[in-house]
Amino acid sequence: MKIQKNHQISDLNQILGSLRAMIDATDNQFQSRRFDVFGIEALRVEYDQLTKIWTVYEHRQIRHFQFDDIDLVAIEIYDVLHDFKLIF
Repeated sequence: MKIQKNHQISDLNQILGSLRAMIDATDNQFQSRRFDVFGIEALRVEYDQLTKIWTVYEHRQIRHFQFDDIDLVAIEIYDVLHDFKLIF
């Protein structure tokens, strides 16, 4: 169990690192990142630096969500990637 918990924390840290990079980017107001599983894009995240709104586009269920909290975005990304891995 402990190994799995550390793996989950590591995955969340990587996701949070990508999201923080979107906040820190200075090249464009709108930032976009894709998150892949086994080379397949599972979802795309967009961040509007002006409004500070995150939009998560989930491809498998063809839906999107908006958040104003980075932690909620990270949890949603983690859940989608985890579910995607279970399918394959």
